[in-house]
Amino acid sequence: MPHFRVHYRKDGEPRQLDLDRPQATLAPHEAALAVLEHLRADAENSLALPPADAPAAAILRQAEVHGLTDISVEEPAS
Repeated sequence: MPHFRVHYRKDGEPRQLDLDRPQATLAPHEAALAVLEHLRADAENSLALPPADAPAAAILRQAEVHGLTDISVEEPAS
């Protein structure tokens, strides 16, 4: 299973999240959704998550509302 490292900023602070996913690539909006889900699991109050089938732009806008910016994905080495 490919291992991805997602780099992002949360309220301006650099962070990263390691993910294992079955697909060979991970688009930035897919990474944003995974980070939102991770933050939701860690939060005392639930975050409003966009549906998984939402357009990429909508997911990225929702991530920005929650302070997530500069999302990039480090692809697994082949």
